[in-house]
Amino acid sequence: MIDNEKFREIRNLDSIFMNKNIIWGLGWTATIALAFAAGRYLSDGSNGSPRLVEGDSESPPSASSEEDSSTFPPPDSPPAVDSASSLPPPEPVPAETVRPLAKPPKDLVQALSSPDLVTRWGGFIDAVRTMNPGSVEQVVAAFETLPSGYERNMEMRLLIQGWARFDPAAAISYAKRLGGSESRLAITEAMTAWSENNPDAALAWVEDNVEPTEANRQGYLPGLINGIASSDLSRANELLLSIEDRNARWQASTLLVQRYLDQSPENAMTWAASLPGKDPNHKNGILGQVSSAVAKRDPQSCARWAESLEPSEGRNRVVSSLIAQWSRRNPAEAAKWAGDLEDVSTRVHGMTQAVNYWAFKDPSATAEWLDGYPRTAETDPVVQTFVNRVTNRNPASAADWANVIVDPGRRDASVRQVLKTWKRLNESSAEAWRVANAPHIPAGGEENQP
Repeated sequence: MIDNEKFREIRNLDSIFMNKNIIWGLGWTATIALAFAAGRYLSDGSNGSPRLVEGDSESPPSASSEEDSSTFPPPDSPPAVDSASSLPPPEPVPAETVRPLAKPPKDLVQALSSPDLVTRWGGFIDAVRTMNPGSVEQVVAAFETLPSGYERNMEMRLLIQGWARFDPAAAISYAKRLGGSESRLAITEAMTAWSENNPDAALAWVEDNVEPTEANRQGYLPGLINGIASSDLSRANELLLSIEDRNARWQASTLLVQRYLDQSPENAMTWAASLPGKDPNHKNGILGQVSSAVAKRDPQSCARWAESLEPSEGRNRVVSSLIAQWSRRNPAEAAKWAGDLEDVSTRVHGMTQAVNYWAFKDPSATAEWLDGYPRTAETDPVVQTFVNRVTNRNPASAADWANVIVDPGRRDASVRQVLKTWKRLNESSAEAWRVANAPHIPAGGEENQP
């Protein structure tokens, strides 16, 4: 049995690590999976428009690229460790001097080989918690008995975080030896731990020992900024805005998203909206991440924020993220909000997003809601989205909806596409519909040639 104190430590450490470095692709995904596993162990219209008839199901809409699952509760305080805040910046340590020479302790190796996460993480937490310059080689040797790759992601982060608290330069030298994405993540962890304890020393070391390109691309600056943000968000934001490399700036700002969210959703929204617009893709991406996280907690609050923003691509990104999250709880409510937006372009964008999600869950209800809006060229994209979502389920209904699109070119293109799909399912029914409703479209479905 694991005692209550260790039980809390594992949960606290899990929470801490889950709130950091959310941008690392598969590494982040693996950490989510590990944390999830640990949690188990621990713990009627008036327009005369057509009605939709229910049909077979289809694949759900893909999540938009701006969705982000980076919302977690604020982390608890980490376990007490020796602080490097009073130590001078250490000299760089050559990689070969930190190569583990000692044999790994048998009990630790046994714990790391356990399929039980409590046993595995608990044993490694004990080792890291008591790790010092005299025992670090043994802990590293035990860590290296684990198969390389993302399966050891949590152990790597524990090791590097603990090591960097008393010998950050040595931890960084070892992190560089890991190679690939694991190396970048380990460097970021080391810089985060160091700059949390002594930001001035960490910054000075990077400036003196790391080439600017390497600092940008290998995780030094993102980790540095993330650590500084634990105590001084303003300073961290200043450093963020000084980064010229787009990848590094994106990585660092993604880390800051969680720091601001931990402070408060309101502060996160204010910060995201205040980012300079010289790199629209960067700002819009952060707006999407923040809005996705806030919408998970409080869609009404995110809706008010979206309404306060000026019409723009960034505002559309917020609306997309909001609709994606809101539709999971209440698609009708999300669609109604989108349909009431004042700005035409934003309204059409929001309605299109709402239809994309709602039509999968309940096409009949979506059709009834959509039938309450007049047919105009402005709402053609919304109708087109609905047609696309229901064509495979019920091509007859999809063809009827495609035929009410106002713009002639869009209408005929949509009808032809539906007929193409319908003919594969039931050619005689598709041809009968074409003759009765769209005889100007050739029987083969191709455009008329001049």
